[in-house]
Amino acid sequence: MRNISFYIAKRYFFSSANTNAVNIITSIAVGAILVATAALFVILSVFSGLEKMNLKFYSNVNPEIKVSPAKGKVLTDIPNLENLLKKNNLVKSYSKVIEEKIYIDYNGMQDIAYLKGIDENFTTVTRLDTVVYGGEYLNFEFNDNFIVSNGIAQRLQLYIDPINPATLMMPKAGTGMIKQESDAFTKAEAYSNGIFILNEQYDKHIFAPIGLAQQLLQLDSISAYSIEIKTDGKKDLNSVKDNLKKQLGDNYKVETRQDLDSAFLKVMNMENLIIYLIFTLVIIIACFNLAGTIIIIILDKTKEIQTMYSFGLSRRDIRRIFAYTGLIITAVAMVTGLLIATVLGLLQINFGLVMASATIPFPFEFSIINFVIVIATVLGIGGFVSWLMSKQVK
Repeated sequence: MRNISFYIAKRYFFSSANTNAVNIITSIAVGAILVATAALFVILSVFSGLEKMNLKFYSNVNPEIKVSPAKGKVLTDIPNLENLLKKNNLVKSYSKVIEEKIYIDYNGMQDIAYLKGIDENFTTVTRLDTVVYGGEYLNFEFNDNFIVSNGIAQRLQLYIDPINPATLMMPKAGTGMIKQESDAFTKAEAYSNGIFILNEQYDKHIFAPIGLAQQLLQLDSISAYSIEIKTDGKKDLNSVKDNLKKQLGDNYKVETRQDLDSAFLKVMNMENLIIYLIFTLVIIIACFNLAGTIIIIILDKTKEIQTMYSFGLSRRDIRRIFAYTGLIITAVAMVTGLLIATVLGLLQINFGLVMASATIPFPFEFSIINFVIVIATVLGIGGFVSWLMSKQVK
């Protein structure tokens, strides 16, 4: 009897014999689910695009592997550590890094920033040089230059300036009475060489030759806080991490890019979940229209229901007719909504209809998992509502 129930349900949905009121109410239900489906898919796809874009930004400056001291800030026995890394076949290249908070002054305007001192090998580990959109990358022949984030550049009006240096100040370590400014800070003057654009995490960063950071911290020329590594790509990062842990011992902490990005990934996943739940609620609300539509169709087909009883159809078979009707309404609305969302996505990808900023359009990422999530959510809710409302057949 299932085939008969589905056939009759299909006739009820596509039949032109329905009253105008039933057709209007059915169209409203289709429209509500259609809009909710398209909105859910568009939002999930935009968030997937934002996540991919942010991970791309992170990969430009975050290393595949980072080695830092298990205790304290400064790496110990760096010559031996470098020797071990050179002998490790899984390590393609590495770079020494110092990162510390500083105070920056330029033409009477001040800001707090994070100075990341890097050596000339840093571009073999990351792709920092590819995100410099104004000026030039660092000149490692001299220590008196840096590249600055777009955020700091705007706040301090600190653009490319080979004439007027910025003053970088680092708090001195130690205790005791501070009688004058020179007791509290070490200072160095450096020139802005270029401007880089990344995400918000690096909005307060400047990059400089590691020699400048060593000078401000009063460290020797081989000192570093961490060593950032690019692998040969033959093994996954967790395998390389385990290998380095065994090789280097307990005095060093070894982290993968995923470990370094864990906070960001948790935030993105939480945002995705919240957005999904909000739009799932929208779909549930849209399905109230579906519930009303099924009840109206049941009332409209009261005489036909009596006739079907007379022809020997059971109550279960008749209920199944209206459950299938609701499911067909849901499926048609869902497919149409997905098609509209796909067209909007293609237009956004090719023409950038909606801009995130003056130069960057909102990213749109087509993903199989987003299709699966939307289809499962809409059919699940629509199917449940249809089954529930079909119980109204007495």
